[in-house]
Amino acid sequence: MRTVRPSPQWQDTLIRIEKGQRVVIDAEECWSPDMRNQIAWCGADGVYNLPAGEGYLMPGTNVGALIGKVDDGPIFAIGARYDFFSDWDGVLHLAMNENPEYNNQAGKVVAQVIVFDKE
Repeated sequence: MRTVRPSPQWQDTLIRIEKGQRVVIDAEECWSPDMRNQIAWCGADGVYNLPAGEGYLMPGTNVGALIGKVDDGPIFAIGARYDFFSDWDGVLHLAMNENPEYNNQAGKVVAQVIVFDKE
């Protein structure tokens, strides 16, 4: 279990993943991205039907969605549940899909990360 702050700063989970390992991530609770002049609470899937624009960590993915990367690998959308086989070796990092220049977020999500042994 990892608590993820509502921040566009990458947070080190201290969970090492090997290429080819199956990883399942389930996230619960709610947080609020910086919506400038309004408040919007959402879960790890982000604000429904509000894709992030340029300047966000992952343009095209919902604002406020839980996103991840393995070390310097590409960013991927996680949301409330993500089940994948890793294409990378390294440590899992998590963040809110947010604009790094915004700093008025609230709440948290808790992510359960299950890493399976390689077969």
